[in-house]
Amino acid sequence: MTPHRLVIWPWLRRAGSVMLPDWLAITIGRTIFAWRALSDEELEHELEHVRQWGRGGLRFPVAYLAASVRARRAGKRWYHDNPYEVDARMAASRAKRR
Repeated sequence: MTPHRLVIWPWLRRAGSVMLPDWLAITIGRTIFAWRALSDEELEHELEHVRQWGRGGLRFPVAYLAASVRARRAGKRWYHDNPYEVDARMAASRAKRR
């Protein structure tokens, strides 16, 4: 299991919905902040982000943002087509098959 910390604060739902109406969790370093408990697949999605942070370190947020900008400029969706999110969805899919 990837070393991580899961923090659940229900008040985050309202706070985060200002910018991202359908959001569930955000990962910063090894800490996953969520507004409710996560399913196994949702947790695996966030754990992939923990691993991405581990590989990229403090450069990861910049790389993530740059990937979103590239996706948007290519006429794609900034979040859904971000390669980091694609990898996280694949990790969740693998967990679902287990």
